[in-house]
Amino acid sequence: MNPPAPDPFDDALADLRLSGTVLLSCCYPAPWAVDVPSEDALRRWLGAPAQARVMVFHCARSGSFELQRSTGEVVTAAPGEVVVVPAGEPHRLGRDASGSTPLARLRGVPLQDVLAGQGPAKVPLGTPGSTGLLCGAFIARATPLNPLLGSLPPLLHAQGAEVQQLSYVLARLAQCLDEGEGARFRATRLLELLCAELLHLQQQRPGGTGWLAGLSDTRLGPALRLLHAKPHAPLSVPRLAAAAALSPSRFAARFRELMGCSVMQYATEWRMNLACRLLADDGLSLGETAQRVGYENLPAFSRSFKARVGVAPGAWRAQQRGVVG
Repeated sequence: MNPPAPDPFDDALADLRLSGTVLLSCCYPAPWAVDVPSEDALRRWLGAPAQARVMVFHCARSGSFELQRSTGEVVTAAPGEVVVVPAGEPHRLGRDASGSTPLARLRGVPLQDVLAGQGPAKVPLGTPGSTGLLCGAFIARATPLNPLLGSLPPLLHAQGAEVQQLSYVLARLAQCLDEGEGARFRATRLLELLCAELLHLQQQRPGGTGWLAGLSDTRLGPALRLLHAKPHAPLSVPRLAAAAALSPSRFAARFRELMGCSVMQYATEWRMNLACRLLADDGLSLGETAQRVGYENLPAFSRSFKARVGVAPGAWRAQQRGVVG
């Protein structure tokens, strides 16, 4: 009996190859403000690979804080809420004592200075008028065409009823941080779990567009699962439309409206995403890799791969294995 095909969400989540690190675990009395730099700067500080995605998160363990994006948009996080910045844009977080001073007018301390011990004065967790912070970064070493990363909004804010779903993980993570170095392994695993839970919450939200919304759609979901289960099989709009119980024309229109691309464009990009994994991790020849993702013709596979990844398959494999060609 063949094993069941992996769920597309779980499959894409596993492909992220997540790790995490805590940047701040402290408590500040108002007023305070911290300036978080761009993803490029964070990537350098953390020693992450050049192609890795660094997604900063902030949690209010106690009190509240405001976060201002580079666009000027300001969101407020209440106790227990988590804000993630998946796109890696610079931002500011802080809190004014009276609530009358805009966040942009507070004196901000660069995150690198805070990490060097030059940040705002700290107070014990739970001090009246203070904010207990837990901030960190999720590092995703995904292949370049992973659809999950491309479907995330600029800002992900877990609030309301979602807080309860995260409370256990956050409480255990805080406990591990209080225990110190001896709990580092458990803290790292909890960070990975926290990221997975946050992404799962995003998948459950109604009214969105893109890949996550497509998976949750009652018509497109079955077609996407079929496509992911048999990426090597001959694909056609009529076959996928049948899985969605729609006519080919209505299926194609619904797919483009929700996913933002054509059916075959998505199918090709998913195949190339799988090809990236195979080239990086398996000892397959280029021809065997092409066949695994539905190409009998190696030149056609190479042209398609280069058009979407930017380099030929052999060059991609050499780059991932640290070979200079």
